[in-house]
Amino acid sequence: MVGPELTVGGWFATSIIRNVMDKARSALGSNHALQTEIENRLTDLEKNSLPLLDAIFEEASKSPIKNRGLIKWMDNLRNEAYKIRDGLDYLEAKRFRESLKGKNKVTKFGYSTGKYLKTLIFSDSELEAFKSAVDEFCKIFMRLPEFINLLHEHRTTATTEHNNTNRWETSSYLDPDAMIFGRDTEIYFILDIILNCQLVCFPNGNQDERERRESTSEVGREGKFQERGKIKSSEVGREGTSQKKSYIKSSEIAQSKKEKSTESEQNSVCISDWKLPVLPIYGLGGVGKTTIAKIVYNNKEVVEGFDLRVWVYISKKFDVKIIMKNIVESVQGSIATGENLDSLSKQTIKCKLIKTITNKRFFLVLDDVHDHDGIESILSEDLFPILRNGAPGSFVLITTQSEPVAKTIGNMPNIISLDVLEPEWFLLLFKYYAFGELFSFDKESGSSSISCKNNTAKAQLNNLTEVELSDLESIATKIAEKLHGLPLAGRVIGKMLYTKLDKSHWNKTLKSNWWDDESTSREILASLSIGYKDLDPDVQQCFRFCSIFPKHYEFDRNTLVQMWMAHDDDFIQPNLGDLYKMETRLENIGKDRFDKLVERSFFQPTVNDGKYVMHDLIRELAIAVSQKQKFYHVESLHDKIPKVTHHMGIYCDGSYMKEKITLFNPVDTNLKTLILFGNLRDISEQSFSNFVGKSKGLRLLDLSNAKMMPQPSKEKTKSRPRASKHIVSSSNRYMPMLVDNICQLSHLRFLDLSFSDAHFLPNEFCQLYHLQVLDLRGLNFLELPKHMNKLVNLRHLYGSANTLSRISGIGKLTNLQELKEFCIRESNGHRISELRDMNEISGHLLLSNLENVSTKEEAATCQLDKKRYLKSLELTFITSRLPGHVRLELEVLEALKPSPSVEMLTISGGRGDSLPGWLCSTQSGFSNLKCIKVSDCELTALPAFGELPFLEILIFNTLHFVEMVGDEFYGRSCVVFPSLKELQFSGMSRWRTWSDAPAGKKSFPVLKKIHLHFSNFVQIPVTIFTSSVAEFTLLLPPGNFNNIETVMQRMPHLNHLSITGVLDDVSIDCTGLRLLEVLCLKNVRHIHFLGGIKSLVNLRKLDMAGFNEIRELFEEEEENHGTCQENRLLTSLNLNYLSHSHKSYYGILPLAGRLGYLRSLLIRSSPVTEYAEEEGSWFSQLTSLETLKFYGCSELRGLPSTLPLLTKLKKLTIANCPKISSLPEFGLPPYLTELYITGCSDELVRRCQPKPDQGDDWWKISHIPHILIKQR
Repeated sequence: MVGPELTVGGWFATSIIRNVMDKARSALGSNHALQTEIENRLTDLEKNSLPLLDAIFEEASKSPIKNRGLIKWMDNLRNEAYKIRDGLDYLEAKRFRESLKGKNKVTKFGYSTGKYLKTLIFSDSELEAFKSAVDEFCKIFMRLPEFINLLHEHRTTATTEHNNTNRWETSSYLDPDAMIFGRDTEIYFILDIILNCQLVCFPNGNQDERERRESTSEVGREGKFQERGKIKSSEVGREGTSQKKSYIKSSEIAQSKKEKSTESEQNSVCISDWKLPVLPIYGLGGVGKTTIAKIVYNNKEVVEGFDLRVWVYISKKFDVKIIMKNIVESVQGSIATGENLDSLSKQTIKCKLIKTITNKRFFLVLDDVHDHDGIESILSEDLFPILRNGAPGSFVLITTQSEPVAKTIGNMPNIISLDVLEPEWFLLLFKYYAFGELFSFDKESGSSSISCKNNTAKAQLNNLTEVELSDLESIATKIAEKLHGLPLAGRVIGKMLYTKLDKSHWNKTLKSNWWDDESTSREILASLSIGYKDLDPDVQQCFRFCSIFPKHYEFDRNTLVQMWMAHDDDFIQPNLGDLYKMETRLENIGKDRFDKLVERSFFQPTVNDGKYVMHDLIRELAIAVSQKQKFYHVESLHDKIPKVTHHMGIYCDGSYMKEKITLFNPVDTNLKTLILFGNLRDISEQSFSNFVGKSKGLRLLDLSNAKMMPQPSKEKTKSRPRASKHIVSSSNRYMPMLVDNICQLSHLRFLDLSFSDAHFLPNEFCQLYHLQVLDLRGLNFLELPKHMNKLVNLRHLYGSANTLSRISGIGKLTNLQELKEFCIRESNGHRISELRDMNEISGHLLLSNLENVSTKEEAATCQLDKKRYLKSLELTFITSRLPGHVRLELEVLEALKPSPSVEMLTISGGRGDSLPGWLCSTQSGFSNLKCIKVSDCELTALPAFGELPFLEILIFNTLHFVEMVGDEFYGRSCVVFPSLKELQFSGMSRWRTWSDAPAGKKSFPVLKKIHLHFSNFVQIPVTIFTSSVAEFTLLLPPGNFNNIETVMQRMPHLNHLSITGVLDDVSIDCTGLRLLEVLCLKNVRHIHFLGGIKSLVNLRKLDMAGFNEIRELFEEEEENHGTCQENRLLTSLNLNYLSHSHKSYYGILPLAGRLGYLRSLLIRSSPVTEYAEEEGSWFSQLTSLETLKFYGCSELRGLPSTLPLLTKLKKLTIANCPKISSLPEFGLPPYLTELYITGCSDELVRRCQPKPDQGDDWWKISHIPHILIKQR
C-alpha cells in the first residue's frame, strides 16, 4: 500500500536511462578517440544490465521501499543519469552559442539533436568530463548484485508487513452501535430509488405485493429523479434537510413516513422489458461509499423486499468468474455445497449462478469497482445478462472511485456523487470517535456535549477534569478542520487520539500533518490511494509533481502539461514512432495524462474553461506519495530545504523567505523546477539572483508576477558595465541581475516572466537553446534581442501582438504552436512568407495587414493548407487599396485557402465584391466550417452558405453594399442550412430585399438564435422562424414591423426575446410565450401585452426602456394584486428611460412592489424626483431583493425611506444621481455588504466620509465591509 515511503515505477529506467544512452552514443559518432571505449561500455549496459534493471524496477514498484540502502542506490542511479543528460544539454547549448558566432552553421534543430551532435568536435576537457560521467554511471550498474540482495530484503519485509496488515476487503457487516452523521439524505434517496424500482416491476395483477410494499414503506421521499447526471450529496434532498435529522444509528435504519402509491409511481423509474437497474455511488476513497451501501444493504425494507441479498467485494484483479463464484458462495456457502468452486470451470459456475438466482429477486452490491480496460463490456456482456435470470425487481448497487466507471456501468437516471461531510457534521463524527463514551448526542434536538459526567470511570482513568476536557474539545475542533470532512480520516485519527486523552499528545497531533504518522497515514492512504495505484507509473509521476503547488491553486491544463514536458521523459514518455510520423504531439500525450487524472477525480473542473482545482485531500495524497521523491512543497516551508531537491514550489513570505533562500545551496545541478508563489517584494533582487545563479540545472522557472526590491542605484550602475547590450524599456524596474543569471541556465525549457518586472531581455537571452516555453504576457518591450528567431526549440510563445511583431524572421521558429496574430509588413523578416514552414501553428491565427501582400504568388508562399492543427483563421485587410487593386485582393484571398482542419473563419476589410471560391464549394474539400464571420467588406452578394453541411454560426456585419439576399444564399441542397444554430445580420445599410427559401425545401431545422439589426425596413421571410428558435433579438429603424404577431406564433419554444426600435403599435400575445425567461423591450412607443405579465410563467428577467404607453400589462394586475406573486421565477427587473406617463412609470412601480421574489432591480434615468410614502411602501415589499441600482436619475433628490426594511439587500449602487445629498434618515439595510457611490453630489460624498472628518451619514454605512465612493 502507498505511504510516505519511496515508490518507484519501472518506466523511469526504461525511458530516462535509455534516452541518455541513445544521446550519448549519438554524441560520440564523430569522436573516434572515445567512441570504441565508451560505445562498448554502453552496449554492455544495454544488453546485459538494462533488462535485469527493468525486472528489478518492476518488482520494486509493487510496494513502497523503506530500506535506506535501496533508496540511496536508486537515488544515485537517478542522479548520475541526470548528470549525463545535463552534460549533453551543456554540449548542445555550447555548440549552439558557437553557431551564433559564426563558427558553425546550424541548419536544423528541434528533435534532430542527435544528428546535430554528430557534427560537433569536442575539446579534450569536454571529452574527459563526458567519459567521467559515463564511468560513474557504469560503477553504479556494477553494484547490481548488491541491489538484488537489498531488494530481496525489501520483499521479505514487505511480505511480512502485508501478512500482518488487515486486508481491505469489505463485507456487509455493520456495527449495530455505529453512529452515522450527515448522510441520512443520501441514504433515504437511495432507498427511495431501490424500493420504487421494485414497485413498478409488479403488474396490476400483483396487488397483494403492491399493498404489502405500501403498508411497510416509510422511506423519506425528498429525493426526486432528475435528468441523468451526477447527483452530488450536497444537492440531494436539500429542501428537506432542515426538517430531518442528519444522523442515523445503524440499528435504527427505519423509515420516516408512509406514502401513497401514486407518489411512489411518480418518483419511480419505469423498467420495461426487465432491464436490470444498476445504480452507482462514486466519490473519493474514505468518503463513506461502502458505509452507505452497508446501511442500505441492511435496511429492514431491503431485507424483507428481496429474496436474496449478495455482497461482493471487487478486487483489483477483475475476473467475472471470481465474481460469479463469490455470488454463489455468498448465497449457498461453500461449506454447505461441499464443493470447491475454485476448481470448477467458468461455465459450470455460470450454470450454478443461473440456478441460484432464477425467478428470485436479488439485491447485489458490487463494492469498490475499479477502472479496468473493457470493464463496461465485461459487465454488460458477461455478467449482467446472467443476472437477468433473476426476477423483475432485482437491483444492483455499485461503489467506485471512478467517475467513468459510474457513467458507463450505471443505467439509472441518477449517478450518486458522494462528497465529503459538511463541517458541522464532520465535527460531530470526529468528536464521537475521539472522545468515545465522554461524548453524548441528543437525537431529538441534535445537540451534543462532552463531559466527564457522561462516563465517570473513563474520566477518572485519564485523570480528566471538566476544564481539561474543554481544552481537548477545543484542540479537537482545530484538528477536524485539517481533515477536510473525510469520514475515514475522522474515524482513524479520532480513534488514535482516544487512546491517549492527553493535551500535549493532542497538540502534537494538531501541529503535525496526518501523513507524518505512519500508523494513521497507512490506513487513510490505503483508501485514498486506490485510484492512485491504478494509474500508470508515468501518470503517477505527473500527479506527484502537483504536490509542489499551494492549496486551492487553479491549474491551467495546457500550462501544467508544458511544465511536465520541460522535464523530458521524467514525466511524459513519448512514443518515438508516433513522434517520427508527427502523428502524436508531446502536448497531446500530456493532455491525455491530465485527462486521466480528471476522469479519476484527482482534478475538478472550475467554472473557468480549462481551469481545474485539486481537492485538499487529493493534494495531501500527492504530498504524502511524493515525500521521498525530491519534491519540496509549500507545506515544507518551515523545514530545512533538503540538500538534494529536484522540484521546488515555494510560497514567498518576506524576510523568512529571504533567509531561507540565502541558506539554500543546491548541490551541483539537482534543482530542476522552481516555482514561486506569493509576493516577492520583500526579497532583494541580488539575493534571489544568487539563488537562481546557483541552480544551474533548472529546466523550469516560473517567475510570473515577480516584483522584487531593486538594487541601489550605485550597485546597479556598477553591475552593468555592458549596458549597451541590453534593450531596456521605459520602466524603472527591470531586474537586470536576475535576467542576466537566467541567461546562464543552459538547461532551461520553461520560463514564465509574465506580469513581472522583467521589462528587458539581453542579447545573451538568445543562447537559451533548449527553451520550449516562454511567457511574456503583460510585458511591454521597446525592442527585443536581434536573434530571438534562434530559439528554434520554442513550442509555445506567449505575449502581446505588439511584442511578438518585434521578432524579425519568426519563420525560423518552426516548432512554434501559438501565433495569435501575424502582422504582415513589406520589410524582410515580416513578410507573409515567414509562415511557410510554421506548420505546427495550432488554434487561432490572425493574419492582419493583408494589403501588404503584393502578389497572389507571395500569398501562396505561406502555405496555409499545410497547417493541419489550425482551428480558427482570421483574414483582415486594415487599409483599403487603390481602386485598381481590388482584383488583387480577391486573388490574395483565393491563394489563402486554409487546411480542412479550420472550423472558424473570419474575413474582414477589403474592397472585393465577392468571397473566395473555395469558401462555399463542397468540392474543394473545405466543408468542415462551423463558424463564418464576414464584416466590413464591399460584397454585393452572399454566396451559397446554405450548402455547408456543418455550419453552425453565420454572422454578417457592416456589409453596406449588399442590397438583396436571394436564392443564391440558400444554395441547391435538399436541406438548407442543415446544422445552422445562430444567424446574425447587422449594419447592412442598403439592404432592402430578403427572399424566402425555395419552396419544398426544409430550411433551418435546428436554428436556435436569430439576431437582426436593420438600418432600413426589410420584409423578413417567415421561414427562418422555426419551432426550434429559442432566442430572438430584433433592432429596428423608425418604421413598422407588420408581421411580428405571425413571427411570434412560429416560435413556441422562445425563451429570450429582445426588441429594440420605434414601433408604432405592437401586440405580443403573452399566452403563447409560456417558456419565455428573458424579455427586453426598448424604445417601443405603444405595446400591447395580451394576457398580461402573469401569462409569462417562466419569466426570470424583464428589461424595459423608453415607453410612451404600455397596455394590458397592468390593468388586470390592478384588479388582482396577488396575481404577480404567482411568478416566483421573475428575479430581475430593469427599468430604463421610462417616460413621465402614468402608465409607463407610476404604473409599473406597484407591479414591481408585488414581485416578492425579485432579487435584482435596476432603475435608470427615472423621472421621479422623490419617493413619497406610497412609492416607498412598494420598495418595502421587495423582501427578496439582493441588488438595487440607481443609474442616471438626474431629478431624484433622495432614496426611499423604507430601504432599511430590505433585510436581504447585499449590494446598493448609486451612480450619476447629482441631486441626492444624503442617505435615508434611518440608514441603509443592516446586511448590506457592498456600497458604490459615484458621480453624485459633493455633499453626499462629504456626509459619507469616515474619521477623522467623519460625515453625518458615516454611521449609516460604517457596518458595510466594501465601500467605494468616487467624486464627480
